[in-house]
Amino acid sequence: MAMLKRNKNKIEAGHETDLDVTDLTASKPYVPESKKPKKDNTHWLYIGVIIAVVAGIVFGLVAPDVAKEFKVVGTTFVRLITMMIVPVIFCTIVLGIGSVRAAASVGKAGGIALTYFIAMSTFALAIGLGVGNLIEPGSDLNIEASKDAVAQFTSGAKQEGEGVVGFIQSIIPDTFFSSLTSGSVLQTLFIALLVGFAVQSLGKTGDGILRAIEAIQKLVFKVLYMVLWLAPIGAFGAMAGVVGSTGA
Repeated sequence: MAMLKRNKNKIEAGHETDLDVTDLTASKPYVPESKKPKKDNTHWLYIGVIIAVVAGIVFGLVAPDVAKEFKVVGTTFVRLITMMIVPVIFCTIVLGIGSVRAAASVGKAGGIALTYFIAMSTFALAIGLGVGNLIEPGSDLNIEASKDAVAQFTSGAKQEGEGVVGFIQSIIPDTFFSSLTSGSVLQTLFIALLVGFAVQSLGKTGDGILRAIEAIQKLVFKVLYMVLWLAPIGAFGAMAGVVGSTGA
């Protein structure tokens, strides 16, 4: 206000040449208009999945022979989701640990996360056991066990080893990079923890690594976002294939 009064007095006194234009412009700074935030359209995805599930059930009941062939659509979508699990886990764990400078903070957060994981896993197992023993879901499905399938699963279990020692050995990958391609979540988690603590110990030297992994994470989540919009198609194919094969 003082600047405006001073310039007004100059104008009234006839000293137009002494007018301080910078004072006038500085008193009214330019404020750019804020961009409108993008609308959240994910609710359409939820609605689409629900509609697809209902449509898949109806299609499986009306034309079961044709609906059986749509099972491949559901399995393909599941494979698309599965391929994103490893990079999501690796980037998230490395950034989470590497960004925290104090190792004690990581240990405290890790202890809380481990406690939460054990509690929720126990709760989930209790629900699964209760539902399986009381309701017995799937008891009326028209599914015949295959000896070849049973032999395949049992042979895979034997290769992993038995007991605690075999479980620990299965967590350690054959090579550093094979953990990112084998599809084993535990191996990916193990390597991500090692990389996260290694980057944390590097201090400022590891900032470049964190920025690179952060860029990769953005790319991974963008691809995941694109894949998730195919969920209605996958849900339709999965429900049509199941209902067409096993009935209502």
